[in-house]
Amino acid sequence: MSSVDTMSIFNIIILISLVTAQSNTYDLDFTSVVKNLQDELHRLKIQVENLEESHKTCVSSLKSFGLLPRKRLLLPENDQSNHVAFSAHISSGFTAASLGKGHEVVYDVSDTNIGNGYDNVTGTFRAPSAGVYAFTWTICADNHGEIEIELVINGRRRGVSHVDSEITSDLDCSTAFVIEKVSVGDFVFIRSKSAGEGLFMSDGRARWAFSGWKLF
Repeated sequence: MSSVDTMSIFNIIILISLVTAQSNTYDLDFTSVVKNLQDELHRLKIQVENLEESHKTCVSSLKSFGLLPRKRLLLPENDQSNHVAFSAHISSGFTAASLGKGHEVVYDVSDTNIGNGYDNVTGTFRAPSAGVYAFTWTICADNHGEIEIELVINGRRRGVSHVDSEITSDLDCSTAFVIEKVSVGDFVFIRSKSAGEGLFMSDGRARWAFSGWKLF
């Protein structure tokens, strides 16, 4: 073997040794990095556990002193299943003789009827859902008109009002208001308690009206 070949082999051996040493150094560096990351993750995990424990302690203390805010109860934005409201009026004036005693008053013009509970043919409102309702009605007398009117819920009188116009060209209006708990299907209407006398006004000056709406 020539001296040149011997030198080449020697150089190759040295090169292999250097590469191997450098590879071992990289392996050691990578292992160290992984170990450091594992240690850091473990430290962060302990911090999170400590924070969770502190949060529980704070919440418990606030509850004991009644300092936590109450949650707001929100109804669905588009939920209209419980929305009920109606308003109706009589389209023109009439006489006491045309109404009589113990007769239901028919408010023939339906201005609002959310929930479709009011019938402008019969004058009766039937509750489409249970709840607490508000009812109001207005009556107006003209030219010696006088009458007593009552609100009836399921056959029971729940409110009463009265008008009396004493002199010619005089007029008198009365408005009443009632709040009642109502069940599904309960019927509500206005009825004449007395036969009355004279004329009753329902026009552009003032008119007979009947309204109701669900409070909750």
